[in-house]
Amino acid sequence: MRIQLVLIALIVGVFTTTSAYAKVYLNSACTMKANADKIEGNDSKNEKFPLASISKLVTSLWAIETLGANYRFTTRLHLTKKSANTYDLHIEGGQDPMFGRNVGYFILAQLAMKQLGITKIENLTFDENLLMEWNVEEPVAIAGDTKFYPDQAAQVAHVQHELEQGFITPVSERSYAYLRKLAKTVGIDLSEKKPNIQFGNVQFLAKQDFQKTKETGTFVYKSAPLYMIVKAMNNKSNNYVADHLYWNLGDTPAFNQYLAHALKMDNRDLEFNLGSGNNADYISKKKYDYNEGTCTAMIKVLIRLNEVLQTQGLKLTDVMAVAGQDSDSTVGRYDGVMNGSMIGKTGTVDKAKTLAGSISTGNGTIYFVILMHKDSSGENGSAANAIKNRIRALFTINNGSKKIAYNEITPLPFDKQSALVLEYGPSLGMF
Repeated sequence: MRIQLVLIALIVGVFTTTSAYAKVYLNSACTMKANADKIEGNDSKNEKFPLASISKLVTSLWAIETLGANYRFTTRLHLTKKSANTYDLHIEGGQDPMFGRNVGYFILAQLAMKQLGITKIENLTFDENLLMEWNVEEPVAIAGDTKFYPDQAAQVAHVQHELEQGFITPVSERSYAYLRKLAKTVGIDLSEKKPNIQFGNVQFLAKQDFQKTKETGTFVYKSAPLYMIVKAMNNKSNNYVADHLYWNLGDTPAFNQYLAHALKMDNRDLEFNLGSGNNADYISKKKYDYNEGTCTAMIKVLIRLNEVLQTQGLKLTDVMAVAGQDSDSTVGRYDGVMNGSMIGKTGTVDKAKTLAGSISTGNGTIYFVILMHKDSSGENGSAANAIKNRIRALFTINNGSKKIAYNEITPLPFDKQSALVLEYGPSLGMF
């Protein structure tokens, strides 16, 4: 009995380490058993604290509930023939947040295939709905500040830079080989020979100003389903993808409406500035401008996310990482009792270390949220260990762990249904 009381104290109590310069302690922690009607937690479970990247779970819910888990971002490629194997290309964007190197090479590879045999694009134009971050799947975009465009001119300038410095430059042998390997996993065979298309001018052309001709053929590229994009976002905690999903859905004013109408909450429960949970100080010019929320609100988000996914034939594991199983994730190395028995999303910012998700125990599924305070990045390790200790204790008092039925998913920005399909045009053929 004494051991169990100690373990309970560890879960809901205060864990503190101190030195002359450092302090780590619990802001809030709470749990709820599946199908229960009461959220258990410490006295501060209804107080707001920085959420860090567990904010992405809220963004995930908002996106999936608004657009649907199987929603696909649609990009149209308008090809106008100029001469043999030479075209003008206009890209009609679809706000695809994963439009980067892998998607770019995927499209180039298909344009260069023998059915079209394109060798030259004289004029490449793009509209206001094209997002492009060439390194979207790399650390510079994943963990950094997402570029904020104060106006359309700033976005256009950035996209043009990414097109000129990425999309139209010679294709990297190494990156293309990696792309071919990825494509094979979803049943797409790309040519062994890398695409070699020459490009001329690159410039912006507003959607309303683009005009098709009788020589124009329109091909459609569709992204992987939204839930796969969300899975990739949560696995690596991709700030760029989360922030652009948030902005695409209407930014903070639209989020607050969703909060009130769908979740029956307000800014006393969740107060958001970005979809990622990153510090928004570079936009607001405030010193610390983090998303904040209560432990109770985040438990409700987890439960609703699970319910919304179930109505669409999916599970939490389709959008969140499984500890020790999704190797390319922020919980990929969570071992011991957590391995294969915890679904989780981590969060780290200057003043907080957080974890939210669910565990599979002998007593059933338990949702949890843990919000730790820390003074600096030097305390990340101490805060993470404090969180893990609470999770281990939670397993102990709930009759141990029970493995989740799960096989690792490698979420990609495209799938077999992403192959270019002719939507309009005379005799360009079809892939």
